[in-house]
Formats: sequence, C-alpha cells, structure tokens
Amino acid sequence: MGYCSSFFNGGRGMMRGGMFGMGLFWWILIIIVIIGAVYFMRNKTNQQENISNRTQPEVPHQPVRPSAFDVLAEEFAKGNLTEEEYLHKKEVLKK
Repeated sequence: MGYCSSFFNGGRGMMRGGMFGMGLFWWILIIIVIIGAVYFMRNKTNQQENISNRTQPEVPHQPVRPSAFDVLAEEFAKGNLTEEEYLHKKEVLKK
C-alpha cells in the first residue's frame, strides 16, 4: 500500500504526469506523420506531372496551307487570271 499512497499523496509514481505526456507525444507524432504523408503525396504528384510534361514531344506547328479558293483569289489579284477564268474556276471548285 505504500506505492499507491505515495502516488496519490504527491510522491513519485510510475504514471504521475506520464499519461498526459505520452498522450501528447502520440498526438504530435500522428500529426507529423500525416503532414509528412501529405507532403510526399504532393511531391510525388508534382514529379509525375513533370515527367509526363517532359515525355510529350513538342510538335512544331505546321504552317497553315491556303485553301484552293485563297490560291485562286491570289492568282486573280496578281492579274494572272481574267474575271471569266476566275469565276469559272470558282464555280468548278464549289462543286
């Protein structure tokens, strides 16, 4: 009975202040583990995005080819076609 009475009377017992201290320690440890997991998951996601961005080859933009109507209008504007030829060829292209 000496041990119990010394614990309740302010003596040094095994659990004196230990429950609160260990409980606080475990909560801090759990919070650190959660923060670490979130950090590593975000870092892993960023790395995967960087890898996927690097693996996609950059496709150079091909110049836009003018349509047949544009070429025809340009030839008419240069004076290489008469108005009759231009209108006839334009009707043929519409078909």
